[in-house]
Amino acid sequence: MTIDHIAARSGFSKATVSRVINHEGSVKPSTAAKIEQVIQELGYTPNTIASALSGGKSRTIGVLLPDIITEYYSALLMGIDTVAEEKNYNILLKTRNSRKVLMDLAQSNRVDAFIIRNNGLQPIDHDFLVTLRRKGIPFLFIGKPMEEHCPAILIDNVGGARQMAHHYAEHGFRRILFIAGPEENLDSNDRIYGFRLGLSEKGIEPEQFDVVHGDFAKNSGHEIAREMLEDKKYDAIFAANDHMALGAIVYCRSKGIRVPEDLAVTGFDDTFFAQFLLPSLTTVQQPMYEIGTQAMESIIQLIERPVSHEHRIILPTRLQVRQSCGCCQENVDI
Repeated sequence: MTIDHIAARSGFSKATVSRVINHEGSVKPSTAAKIEQVIQELGYTPNTIASALSGGKSRTIGVLLPDIITEYYSALLMGIDTVAEEKNYNILLKTRNSRKVLMDLAQSNRVDAFIIRNNGLQPIDHDFLVTLRRKGIPFLFIGKPMEEHCPAILIDNVGGARQMAHHYAEHGFRRILFIAGPEENLDSNDRIYGFRLGLSEKGIEPEQFDVVHGDFAKNSGHEIAREMLEDKKYDAIFAANDHMALGAIVYCRSKGIRVPEDLAVTGFDDTFFAQFLLPSLTTVQQPMYEIGTQAMESIIQLIERPVSHEHRIILPTRLQVRQSCGCCQENVDI
């Protein structure tokens, strides 16, 4: 089945049929409706690979993520996929981003643009980005871009941690353990900075403020809590993500340390389990699904309506106050 068959059946030109299929140009709604009806009747499926090889658009977006196992990346990918389906785009997902794989992909003409998640731990090969620029293939970062003036969707990590610091100030916490992510992780470093900033804005010089780096996994939160709580007493633990906060809470339970009566514990991300913990977890909410939808909408805009100016969007985070910080149950949002 080809465009020729659809044109003959519908009575419209091949150019008009092509514009409807590819969502390009201006076509009267009544005309588009008739052509779409014929497409459905004939069961036509566009061959995107053939289109790409012939110099057209593949309507495929490459998505480069560190992994897809965590809820963080699952929600992000769901947002990307929702918009892709609405806009008739395909997704090519890659999680093992070796130089050869990326360079082959850039040269293949199979992908119209790339969404790249940059967490600082797995930097994308520089030559790959140079090749994309040379070939005129748009790309967009989620998180801090690897190069200046690159399009990016940013999360307000500084603002979220700053809000948590203000909340700690309201509770009067002065002895604080910050369980951070890996030292090279950009998000974690921004959260450390934002937390320090928030404390200073409230005129607080912590009596004790220790930063220990984990790996974002539950076990690292558990082990860091075990190592630090054996020798020191803290008012609160702020973990750079909810999984490490959960690990710290599990350790506290094993040692009879009551949360929040003896020790407050808070996290970052607002993962699905945060509201179901006992006590429910005070955390900073990241709109991961919305980050995915915004990234997909932005990259499609860069494909269809390229802009010369820097394209950057910063999405807000929000403090989600629950029970683990010591707030009364009737005042929390569950």
